[in-house]
Amino acid sequence: MKDYIDSLLQEIKEDRTTGAGELVKKGATHVAQYISNFNGEPALLFNELIRISRKLIECQPSMAPFFHLANVILLSAKGRKGLENMKSEMTEAIERFVLRLQNSAEQISKIARGLIPERSRVLTHSYSSTVLRTLIDAKRAGKQFEVICTESRPICEGFQLAKKLGEANIKIQIQIDAAAPYAIKDADVVLVGADCLTPLGLVNKVGTYGLAFSAKERRVPFYALCGTEKLLGTEMAKGFRILKRDPKEVWPDPPKGVEVLNFYFDTTPLSLLTAIITEEGMIPGSEIARRFQKIKVSSHFPV
Repeated sequence: MKDYIDSLLQEIKEDRTTGAGELVKKGATHVAQYISNFNGEPALLFNELIRISRKLIECQPSMAPFFHLANVILLSAKGRKGLENMKSEMTEAIERFVLRLQNSAEQISKIARGLIPERSRVLTHSYSSTVLRTLIDAKRAGKQFEVICTESRPICEGFQLAKKLGEANIKIQIQIDAAAPYAIKDADVVLVGADCLTPLGLVNKVGTYGLAFSAKERRVPFYALCGTEKLLGTEMAKGFRILKRDPKEVWPDPPKGVEVLNFYFDTTPLSLLTAIITEEGMIPGSEIARRFQKIKVSSHFPV
């Protein structure tokens, strides 16, 4: 059973294209199934959940929802008496977490699609399920607009977003990543997703920083669509890191002496964002610090 959950989490770790929201739902499903099938002493389950929580974070250490899922599991398990009571509390907590993710995307879409001007051009970067939903919802509501998608190298998940938007009869233009900061001159608004929001800034697909800087220079509104499950305060962010990925994704056979760096994410200062759109509303970057302080963190949270 231990090997089974570890193999499932390994699949999540190896996923390079799925957005943070969709990927953490998969993780939540796996953990809930593990809890349901567990038979043993409550203390043993709790110790195992501490281990699993650490593995969840190690799966995707640049994606904040995995930190929150780990925290939800540990907070709900602590102090529960009896195995069945413990399992019930944790299962319900995980279900509430997943439901909050689903409701978050709906609420963000309602707010964000109002930011899309009629007959405008929207530029987006990488693949975000929340951005995808917002654009499709805006189209269904009758808004007329076009979308500029970036390739989002090296995995090029921007193609996946473009394909899904095209299937929704939205007019799409693909831009190479290096041209995207220049292409902002043709955009009316920029909408991007978020893998994490820390006191240092917005963590999103590499290239977001350059886009935000260009948008600021050209006075194009730049919004990050970011549920509160993406907020990572100081106490929870100790395990956060941006990993180096396989250099062969960039250059399969580089000549001797050439170092190839492959980062999937960068950090964009909050000062470059027009606002952050959460399920609770539009939040200026200057107010985010207070939200970080409200996050309750388990004393057993992995550090």
